[in-house]
Amino acid sequence: MVKINLPKSLVTFNLFTSSHPLFMKHTHRIYTRLGFLLAAFAVILGAFGSHILKEMIGEAELNTFDIGVRYQMYHALAIIILSLSHRKFEETKLDVSLGLFIAGIMIFSGSLYLLATRNIWGDDSYRILGAITPLGGICFISGWLLLFFKGFLPDDAALGTEVASSESKSKRKHRRHHRSSSEDKMSE
Repeated sequence: MVKINLPKSLVTFNLFTSSHPLFMKHTHRIYTRLGFLLAAFAVILGAFGSHILKEMIGEAELNTFDIGVRYQMYHALAIIILSLSHRKFEETKLDVSLGLFIAGIMIFSGSLYLLATRNIWGDDSYRILGAITPLGGICFISGWLLLFFKGFLPDDAALGTEVASSESKSKRKHRRHHRSSSEDKMSE
């Protein structure tokens, strides 16, 4: 029988806090997975556009479709990277930015997909979507600017948690060493 001794810090943790470096909060895991899914769909849509749609729509529409795919992939990767590095950002600002990126993908890329393929559907009523496409772009820009101006945690807050955790580790190590030394002296 193999017995594995795990450090106590790995065994006791709160799943709903990001206090342990090996674990993510549930919402950040959702954002990461959603980013993976959006990136996969961008690849699928890109392949669909370059292999199937090129026979059905004109070059200008194909270019429009490609722009939607590119912006979806850029922002899917941004969602993945930002959610994986969530400890560097203020949580509420990061959540708002990630939500803006998701809304931007839906509005900007989604409207471009519909605009590019409107001739296939035979319905020209999608032309109105050209007016809402910039709203998706505004979502993208707002998400980036929010992160730039307000997103980062203050340097002392980020350093404070690392310093506090290293101090507590060294204090615990010192106490264990001191306790074992005093127990050795008592046994003599």
